[in-house]
Amino acid sequence: MTFVNKNESSTFNMTISAVEAFGGLHQLSSFHASEVLIKNNSGQDLYIYDNGLTSETFADVYQDSRRFLLQNSESMVLRGITDTSQVSARLASGGGTVYFRSAFFSNLNQF
Repeated sequence: MTFVNKNESSTFNMTISAVEAFGGLHQLSSFHASEVLIKNNSGQDLYIYDNGLTSETFADVYQDSRRFLLQNSESMVLRGITDTSQVSARLASGGGTVYFRSAFFSNLNQF
């Protein structure tokens, strides 16, 4: 039998623009993933939101009590997602580039 590796990973970066209407919230590009590594090299604080929060829902209900704070040069892994578009980010002020590595891990062997 041949082993088939179903694990998938994607690396990407996003340029997040200055604070705009609706809090400047940017949804990540959509990749099938069970976790995402986020690295902040923007030179400022980066706020991470989950549960598919978008600019429109952010405006309806102010969600700063439900965010993760990543200071410059910090990184984090957010697990328990099914797609990277469930994660959104915004910078404290100004714009910058943030780096991401998505990963989909399945512990089911495929033969």
